[in-house]
Amino acid sequence: MDVNNRILLNNKTDKSLTIPIDITWDYTGQDQLIELYEEEITKDITGEGVDFEVERFPHDIIPETNKTELNYEFYFYSGGSINSPSSWNNSYLTEGISIRNIYYSEEKFTKSFFKLDFYDTVDEKRQNNNITVIIPTTQGHKTQILFNKTDVNIRIPKFTLDYVGDVEGFFIYWLKKIDFLNINTFYMTAKFYNAATGTFVKMMNTPQGVLPVGTEYTFDPIKYFYYRVVLDYNKKSYRVFRFDPVTNTTIRVGSKLTPITWYEYVNP
Repeated sequence: MDVNNRILLNNKTDKSLTIPIDITWDYTGQDQLIELYEEEITKDITGEGVDFEVERFPHDIIPETNKTELNYEFYFYSGGSINSPSSWNNSYLTEGISIRNIYYSEEKFTKSFFKLDFYDTVDEKRQNNNITVIIPTTQGHKTQILFNKTDVNIRIPKFTLDYVGDVEGFFIYWLKKIDFLNINTFYMTAKFYNAATGTFVKMMNTPQGVLPVGTEYTFDPIKYFYYRVVLDYNKKSYRVFRFDPVTNTTIRVGSKLTPITWYEYVNP
């Protein structure tokens, strides 16, 4: 932009002096920049959006049986010799739960359940419990037993879980995408909540009765308190393995031939 000023000189002759003034509109587009800045500040405060959508992972097909069914068996300590494997029984009756409680579906039985926790590591100082699966006592196989001079069928802690029938506990629900937590391997532990006593019973994958004498309470917890569970994001399924942390060898379990077995841990 040019500005013209008139200057009167001594000879009284009018002269024109042109002074150039540069005017640039620096604030053009500032509204858009402010909007972008607001968006950046909002992201800094609230964080980027993360997809927490959950995917349902069923148990993968076992090649030996060509079935997806998942088999669990839970054994409770009967009070016999700690050095005898026969001191653990596949029965609720050793836990203060009576035949009557089971047969008539009383709360001492129906409020009891098995709790499976899935950790991201076996290091107790660093581990996080990422998934919990509940298996209710109202599911499971039945056995015949004498009750009030009559043969009746009652539940036992033996489960065959699948898409139909006993479904509860068959699926693992985990993040659909790995953007937030890129984890596909978990370490599963088991506890039994006994509604008759109001206490939790810790379980291990081997009865203490088969451990060498003198090691019933000094065993490696990593080896005997966990199963390894691996998610397959491509197939959207999972597999369960018994593993040895020393040799890092694994054996797949879960079929009727090799069920996932849990045994009540007896404190010293």
